Amino acid sequence: MRVEMDLRNFPRFRIMEYLVEAGGQLTAEYAVSGTSWTAELIAMDPINVGLIKVRRDMLVIDGDDNAVPDIEAFMRRKTMRGGG
Repeated sequence: MRVEMDLRNFPRFRIMEYLVEAGGQLTAEYAVSGTSWTAELIAMDPINVGLIKVRRDMLVIDGDDNAVPDIEAFMRRKTMRGGG
């Protein structure tokens, strides 16, 4: 199973911390491996919001059909931002 999450303007080091917190181990600067899953953070072209450039990254989670939905749900909770 493969899941892709588009993350905008989120610190890359924080994403890596969350993936380690989810049970993974760093295998490279922007790659993590856990039991039955792997994740990689891929830099994408920024987008313009008015005059401001917003950094974008794609978090790709691959692995077992039982493990990936749990990691995805964990990361969605961790990266959720409230509106206002």
